[in-house]
Amino acid sequence: MKINTIFFSIIFIIIITASYFLLNKFFLYPSEEKAMKELSSAQQYLYQGDIDKALNRKNIKVNYLGFSGIASKFPFTKAGNISKFYAGICYYKLGDYKESIKMMISFSAKDEILSSIKYGIIGDAFSQIKNKKEALKNYIIAANIRENEITTPLYYYKVALLNFYMKKYKDSKYFLKKIEKKYPFFLYKKNIEKYLMFIENKL
Repeated sequence: MKINTIFFSIIFIIIITASYFLLNKFFLYPSEEKAMKELSSAQQYLYQGDIDKALNRKNIKVNYLGFSGIASKFPFTKAGNISKFYAGICYYKLGDYKESIKMMISFSAKDEILSSIKYGIIGDAFSQIKNKKEALKNYIIAANIRENEITTPLYYYKVALLNFYMKKYKDSKYFLKKIEKKYPFFLYKKNIEKYLMFIENKL
């Protein structure tokens, strides 16, 4: 009985290994190549500022898929994955915030900075649809994924501003002070000083 168990375990490993090899050779690799070509076309439109064409969300029958089509047709490829990120940005720019959130959530970011931007855009989209609780949550995630001089203070600043406009002055002050102390070269340093002066007069 034990021998049979070992035997079937070995067979199972061989099947899994062979399946992985065949999947990559006959499905993923050709798909990746096709997806990359499509991605290049969509990126060209995005660089030109033509967001509608870059996204191609209405699936207009043209000679390219656009970010929306790539993400849908090649979801398991690297090009398909990054297309979700691009699509999320495009949807945001076009004012379709719910679709932007959906795309960004489906995007898998291995790079920490890109992951931070992903959650930051999700926060921006939630802020646009007046869901302040989710916006704050995603900004804090974005700020804390990897501490650095750019994205961390930027998203703490967005948390501070959102709390400020919600009249949660103590919470706003906490994040403004955090930026002031840890990130003295932050781009909006003068604005932080102004907000802190206003809050001091309110508290």
